[in-house]
Amino acid sequence: MQSKTSFFNRTVFLHDLKRWWPLTAGYALIWLLAMPLGWLTELNHDPYLSAWNVQFDALDIAGNAGYWSAFLTGILFAMAAFSYLTNPRATYGLHALPERRETLYVTHYLAGLCSQLAPQLLTVLLTMAVLAAHGAFSARLLGLMLLAFVLPTLFFYSFGVFCMMFTGQILAAPVFYGALNVLVVGVELLIRTFAGNFLYGWAENIEPVLTPFSPIVKLVENGVRATQDTYEVLENGVIRVEGTQELQLLGLDWLLIYAAAGLVFAALGLLVYRKRHSEATGSTVAIDWARPIFKYGVTFCAALALGQLLYFLFFGQFRSNGSYSLPGTLGCMALSGLLGYFVAEMLLKKSFRVWKSGWRGAVAVVAVLVVMGCGMSLDLTGYESYVPNQNDVQAATVQMNVYNSSAHTYLFGIRDPETIRLIIEAHRAIVSDKERQLRLNDSAQPWDYTETGAVGGYFSVDYTLSDGRVVRRRYSDVTIFADELGDPASLAGALTALNNSETAMFARALGCDYYNGDTDPRALPDLRFTGGDAYVYDNDAYREASRTLTAHEAELIYDAVLRDVAAGHVGGSLFESESILNGSVTLYATYSAPDRPADRGVSDTYPSEVPPGRDMVTYDLEITERMTETVATLRAMDVDVTFG
Repeated sequence: MQSKTSFFNRTVFLHDLKRWWPLTAGYALIWLLAMPLGWLTELNHDPYLSAWNVQFDALDIAGNAGYWSAFLTGILFAMAAFSYLTNPRATYGLHALPERRETLYVTHYLAGLCSQLAPQLLTVLLTMAVLAAHGAFSARLLGLMLLAFVLPTLFFYSFGVFCMMFTGQILAAPVFYGALNVLVVGVELLIRTFAGNFLYGWAENIEPVLTPFSPIVKLVENGVRATQDTYEVLENGVIRVEGTQELQLLGLDWLLIYAAAGLVFAALGLLVYRKRHSEATGSTVAIDWARPIFKYGVTFCAALALGQLLYFLFFGQFRSNGSYSLPGTLGCMALSGLLGYFVAEMLLKKSFRVWKSGWRGAVAVVAVLVVMGCGMSLDLTGYESYVPNQNDVQAATVQMNVYNSSAHTYLFGIRDPETIRLIIEAHRAIVSDKERQLRLNDSAQPWDYTETGAVGGYFSVDYTLSDGRVVRRRYSDVTIFADELGDPASLAGALTALNNSETAMFARALGCDYYNGDTDPRALPDLRFTGGDAYVYDNDAYREASRTLTAHEAELIYDAVLRDVAAGHVGGSLFESESILNGSVTLYATYSAPDRPADRGVSDTYPSEVPPGRDMVTYDLEITERMTETVATLRAMDVDVTFG
């Protein structure tokens, strides 16, 4: 008789199902109470719910709860399926059977997977039966609910099985599983924080880029829920949302990606299982080549996490962004790294006597951490000193504010070469003044220009380079000295030049605190003013007045603003505060926009309908006492202008 290779053992499969039936039953009971019984109660209480709302809410529950349930229970079923690998007698007994490793692995894997999928299938079918009794059955809903359950289960269970292959301790499996699910994004954030301690100008508020490698974090961030919208990312990064009449499962793309990754982890788990030694049962890390990865991984994470916590508590509560204690940082990280190293060594050796065998590795760990810290402090990467060339900058965004004065500049997406040059010059001046700025920050001096001739502020800049890269810098505490205003190369001179640039003055005058260079009103095609509103009040006389501006009056005011900008009436010193209009002046305009959707509708605050092929824009003017042209124009219109 010809023999054949089998990857499945029916007896072992049925034995597994019987062995952990309480876990399967409890899992099924939770879902049955949450979905079919929950909807039966809801629909009996309110039988007039629309079919659409019922379907939407049912999918929403499945989407939100599906991946969380898979995350929490995936490791439990993986531990149940391969718990014999943590018991020496069970391991030797099963491995003594006349069955190939592949057969045992596939059989146990399928038993654990079916123990989750069967309750999920039963839950979905019973839920659909309840919905069908109330006229809310949908084949599309049935398919989407099954996907919301099955796809995350396939990934998290497979990943849990993969983690089980690396340990011979039952309690180590959930630790590995939980840590690896968030490890990548956690380490990225720790490294960013570490860099922020050393690097002057570090932009700490950048979102993590490695989130997809931390599955549960990515699914929480992205969301898995019901929707009737479709989302499309355009070439310029804009997300276009279009409504549909069909149910959609937001996050289905990521569920499919992770399900495919789950199949890969299942295959990798089999490869590891084939090479795993039975004698490794009881070891924290059962695979030889993974032991150094575990040891130095724990060391590195302990140095970053615990080391930074100790540094913050003892040295760094009032330090950041290039202001740091190098001995304090190195000491805390070395101490934490050593602690992590010897804890990992004890877990691997299963003994407290690890100094004799581990001191060489401990010395190497400390040396690496010291080199890392010193290398960062010397700015070997050139991060702190880097300022892009103007020819490489496609667009720039800058936010600058000077405390105790009215000087502020918020410019987004600027493409004007002259303004970009001024932004780069201001950035270069801050970099050149780094050492003095850090000394001033360390002194914790409350710089008040009324007494010291200096004033504090902040400066941040984002560059979009021609190759698509984005360079970000943040300087949260900069000090500017009044006696350096006459020096164009100084920080005070460079920031003054930027603050008094035509673009910055124009943005402030029109109230464009978030001025976008792509929608510069001076460049909008066929700009036409349609009217406006003026509201003013007088605190001394206890009176207020408001009036509607005609299209002609709005255009006259806009022309007056342009004259004030040209005359430099909107700029000024970084050390002065200007009186601002008591009240508000708002101008309405439209411009040519052939691609404007015809069904956009009319804004609640806009005074008239927007004609087809045009779009609207609103300007909330910021009028100061120095804007003589604008003030004179308003008073000629009998607008009682007062300043406070």
